[in-house]
Amino acid sequence: MRLRTCVACIVLLAPASASAQTTRLWPTIGSNAYNIELFQGPVLAPLRVTGLGGAYGPYAEGIPANAAAPAVRAPYSVKHFDWDLAFSVSFPGAFANTDFDNDGRVGFSYSDHTFYTLGGLIQAGRLGIGVLGDFQRYNLTPNASPDAARSTLTIGRIHVQAGWAFFNNQLVVGAGIRGVWLSIDTSQPGHSQTLLRMAGASPEVGLLVRPDFQPWRIGATFRAPVRSIADLPGVVEDSAGVRRAAGLAVPNEVYLPWELQAGFAIQVGPRPINPKWLDPYLQEEQARAELRETRRARRSAVEAELSSLSDPARRERRKLEIEADETYLRAIEDAKLDKLHDQMLSERRARYSNWPRQYVLVVVDALVTGPSPQAIGLESFLSQEVRRSGESINVTPRLGLEGEPVINAIKTRIGSYVEPARYAESNTRQHFTFGFDVRIYDYPGWGILAPTSLRISAMADLAPRYQNLGVSIGAWH
Repeated sequence: MRLRTCVACIVLLAPASASAQTTRLWPTIGSNAYNIELFQGPVLAPLRVTGLGGAYGPYAEGIPANAAAPAVRAPYSVKHFDWDLAFSVSFPGAFANTDFDNDGRVGFSYSDHTFYTLGGLIQAGRLGIGVLGDFQRYNLTPNASPDAARSTLTIGRIHVQAGWAFFNNQLVVGAGIRGVWLSIDTSQPGHSQTLLRMAGASPEVGLLVRPDFQPWRIGATFRAPVRSIADLPGVVEDSAGVRRAAGLAVPNEVYLPWELQAGFAIQVGPRPINPKWLDPYLQEEQARAELRETRRARRSAVEAELSSLSDPARRERRKLEIEADETYLRAIEDAKLDKLHDQMLSERRARYSNWPRQYVLVVVDALVTGPSPQAIGLESFLSQEVRRSGESINVTPRLGLEGEPVINAIKTRIGSYVEPARYAESNTRQHFTFGFDVRIYDYPGWGILAPTSLRISAMADLAPRYQNLGVSIGAWH
């Protein structure tokens, strides 16, 4: 049954035509009556997500890719309070013969282009809060002399999400906002100025279903469209009345179309994908409740004894004796509770460590993207050409597989996705993605921090007229 499912996914992602568009001259932007669509065709995300071909929303664990993800507990999460950080950098504009936005033309207006992501989350019991941002930076004046003015374009997309787990982490629901901004800045020795700033935000919601010890998950996320508000501190008008920044005719707004992402994940092998999460707080609550009851009973007995003493001096002496005894007893009880906490923490860690490592994770999802009104793509904006983008709804199917071929040392992943054609005369293209994690160093902690293992990760995303490589470093789980 699982093999048939995988075969169906592969057929779904069968290669589509990716022939280049016939060369054509496009009109130059001559007004400000247009929008920039920041549709992101290639997957630009944390390395694990990219290595899985972007098919991560139905898995939704760790740094948020689904609005519910911040509250999803990973199997290795053994504390009531937990956290995670992620950072990666890639260079999608570093290669020749690149058609970054799949408009059918080879070449990039500004090849000095860096993409990086930064994210983190904190979890406390059933609550999770996460932030994920991705940033693109373009040097608009690559040939400027050292003492000349330099202009840069920066684009940022950010997700701020909060989630809550129900039914002991079997159903996770989340909501948040996604924001976007675009800025053009100029600088030269001793002086810098923001010429243009555009920003906006809108809501997003998501859910994940992960039944205890079942080999599957289902997840979905909806993101509302984002329209920006413009701030034009350094924009100037040319003789034709067109507002410009760094020589570029600026748009009315930056626009992110609505998105619906949904899919499922299946894990094959002895390693569970949905082990029951043991909430440390609830696990230790019985011991805390018993201790509270013991102390309450002891306090009642003390009150009864003191009230029976009629001599104030004797009552005060006895009170001091009882307080000294109580301090001693509480210290012993707290030490026992701490020992119990450490014991249960060790048991939870051993439970995770003793699970079998063999697994194959299969993730399938589809991203549906809405239209964008009066929009052109980012590449068209940089080249100042009127090439309409996002005039219809598109679907992006995605497939990812992950396994651990070398137990506790190497994880590998492959994926594929079909990038839709957002331009009227462009074609879809198939991407193939690859990635791996290698365990490189076991940090002992030296009694200061918790021991941990470090890993180095890498990924590649290859498609006709597109190549992207990325690296990162982080914790091995």
